[in-house]
Amino acid sequence: MEQTSNPGVDREVFERVWRRVMPEDRGDCPFTLAEEAAPQADNLPALAAAPVLSESAESSCLGPASAPAGAALRAYIDDELADWRQYQTLARRTPGGGGRTLAAVAADERRHAKKLSTVYFLITGVRYWPEGKGGQNPAPLHAALRERFWAEQQGAASYRAAAAEAADSCLKELFEELAGEEESHAWAIRGVLEQL
Repeated sequence: MEQTSNPGVDREVFERVWRRVMPEDRGDCPFTLAEEAAPQADNLPALAAAPVLSESAESSCLGPASAPAGAALRAYIDDELADWRQYQTLARRTPGGGGRTLAAVAADERRHAKKLSTVYFLITGVRYWPEGKGGQNPAPLHAALRERFWAEQQGAASYRAAAAEAADSCLKELFEELAGEEESHAWAIRGVLEQL
């Protein structure tokens, strides 16, 4: 479910983040922030002006041309958050070092969701971070870990396929990075199973 909020607040957040990333306007930057609008006559605070996109922004990194990837990004965010919750549950069920390994994988999955959510915001201007239920996995521990092993391999394949199709070089790079991390999670799970 998309979460929309006050457009002025989203614009303020965008400008604050953009100023942190790009403190000075540069000629090679695909867009710049316009000056704030003058105060309105009815004494309400003026909303921050929208970023002014240059013509090169259509083909830029995480620009409007990447908008068709929005639905896939939301699905990836949902998947990563579900994985995070499942690994939290599995970490509590797994003794010793295996539990710590799974807790680290859980943290990685949450970080993946944050990266994808940030990219989604940069492309669409909409913040997307769905609230979800706890990661229940009533299957026996070994069976649950086997399931997660295969899910990580499928996740890596999905990210690799998305990277191959991405026209946006920044999306391509992100998907390839996430594919590599998903593969490493599969091997971490195999290591946990070897310890049990």
